[in-house]
Amino acid sequence: MNFFVAGPSGDSEEGQKLRDRARRTVYEMAARECELLRETLARDCRMESVNTNINRQFGSQQPEGFSVSGSMGFQITLK
Repeated sequence: MNFFVAGPSGDSEEGQKLRDRARRTVYEMAARECELLRETLARDCRMESVNTNINRQFGSQQPEGFSVSGSMGFQITLK
């Protein structure tokens, strides 16, 4: 998944809170994904990995914030 979070991207407390919020979003999406897999096609689901990558974005032509990407891996047993 990829998304953008607008806000301060420096080393300030606000910037750290924004990075934390971005990572939390990826983790929450991963947790919900296992629930969705169980509802649709999996008898059992186990999360094996979650990775996040956050890149600072700033410049005159684009809003300040972070470009966030996340990936997740699951082990499932089909219904």
